[in-house]
Amino acid sequence: MTIITQIEARSVCIPLQKPVQLGPLTIVQRDYVVVRLVLSDGSEGYAYGYDRGLPLFDLVARAARLYPGEKAADRNRLRKLALGPTPAPRAAMIRGMSLCDVALWDAWCVSIGQPLFNVLGAVRDRVPVMPVIGYGMTPQQAAKEGASLAARGFKTIKCMIDGHDFEADKAVMEALAASLPAGVKFGIDAHWSWTSIDQALAWCRLAEKLGGVFVEDPFAPTQVHAIASLSARLDIPLAVGEDVIDLAGFRDLSAAGGIVRVDASVSGGITGAVEAIAVARAFDRPVIPHVFAGLHAQLALAFDTVRCVELIMPEVGADPIDQFFLSPPIVENGEIVATERPGAGLALDWDRLAPYTNRQEIFSK
Repeated sequence: MTIITQIEARSVCIPLQKPVQLGPLTIVQRDYVVVRLVLSDGSEGYAYGYDRGLPLFDLVARAARLYPGEKAADRNRLRKLALGPTPAPRAAMIRGMSLCDVALWDAWCVSIGQPLFNVLGAVRDRVPVMPVIGYGMTPQQAAKEGASLAARGFKTIKCMIDGHDFEADKAVMEALAASLPAGVKFGIDAHWSWTSIDQALAWCRLAEKLGGVFVEDPFAPTQVHAIASLSARLDIPLAVGEDVIDLAGFRDLSAAGGIVRVDASVSGGITGAVEAIAVARAFDRPVIPHVFAGLHAQLALAFDTVRCVELIMPEVGADPIDQFFLSPPIVENGEIVATERPGAGLALDWDRLAPYTNRQEIFSK
């Protein structure tokens, strides 16, 4: 019987090599919570997620203290235990539980010598990648990056727009669309910039006109009625869901239409993500997971409901955790290629992360 012997949580702050722009926000660093879980046979599992200004470290620590001494096979029981005995804390605790669950799945797959997608049941051996550009780009930069990525085999490119300056976004979107050859499409991410359907329509209509394939996050995922109303007025699908925390939220968004965004680090870990994908499938909705391509490629390799996986390219520099991957995803001709490496694609260089750590808790049995 394999037991969880130790789980360690760290809050880390990693500076960006150069600042990036997200709408009005200038990002100079990324804050993450990272987790390492150790089993009695020596297998290790990892997880990481964006802090996003939340008390994520405290939530992870509160969940993590319940794991040592428990059986590694009891993943679903531990998920319920970590959420708490009463409903009140669950909306917050699901984020802490999610990272513990991901790390446990990673360690368990390492222990049995299998990649996660094999454990779930593989459906393919390659997955399309959707690279992300934008972050304050000029039209000229967007055109150059779009053409370069298309030449490397990528078929869908996501552009982060400003979301407030329509004329600036229009110039970027037109330049990007004009740079892409036949068969290569783009989508835009508005990152909750709009406050009304009327405001959103200008950008959405432009994306439709230019042949865009989605508009992401016009509103927060809790604004499901606004999302459904906007979706009904468009021919371009909306992509929403990366911050949804329960299956009811995924059900409502799936019913509203469009593309479902799933993030295992937020929405209940591996099991929660698998359940969310099943809900989307029941509504005939495609899924595009939120970043963390190494992890989410494992789900895409097992479920063809997943259209592609999102990747912030290393050269963009907006997701610096990628500097610490022990086995980064293999990308060939615009696709992540499956390997038989055991685990969930999450192994981190724990020692190299140490200098960036500002808080740490270790729980053991």
